[in-house]
Amino acid sequence: MRYNVSQLLKEQSGGMREYSLHEEIGQIDPDIVALTTLDGDVRFIRTADGILVLGKLHTSVELMCSRCLERFSLPVQVALEEEFLPSIDILTGASLPVLPDQEQATMIDAHHILDLTEVVRQNILLAIPPSPVCRSKCAGLCPHCGKNWNEGPCECKEDNIDPRMQVLKQLLDQ
Repeated sequence: MRYNVSQLLKEQSGGMREYSLHEEIGQIDPDIVALTTLDGDVRFIRTADGILVLGKLHTSVELMCSRCLERFSLPVQVALEEEFLPSIDILTGASLPVLPDQEQATMIDAHHILDLTEVVRQNILLAIPPSPVCRSKCAGLCPHCGKNWNEGPCECKEDNIDPRMQVLKQLLDQ
């Protein structure tokens, strides 16, 4: 996901390039288990300061359900909108000052290579839900025996009720 943008940096504001993306992302992050390639389209637009990257990407990742602990596939959609700033002036070759809030991931390197890898990695991680579930009606696991309730009920007896709550149970039984 590395692009040479030297010619685009020489253009006036508004210059544009479009690319189709089809990348293997298996090694992008140990927390991301990609099941398919990363596909989509990206557009690079020359701005007054750098290059604005816009894109819509998609892939599928393997996750573990937070309720039943089974592995499942989740389609992930990523929308990119990030401005990359050059580190070297394209005309003079002089180093440009780095802004205090500028991230290293959004810098165009000294060879005028724009690398989308870190920005894509961060966006995929943000697109994954914090507590993923395999389906909305996932029943989860029995807290006593560990049986997956999606496969059927278990043989466990009713929960042992705290003796202090026994009076409330009697009210419910009436």
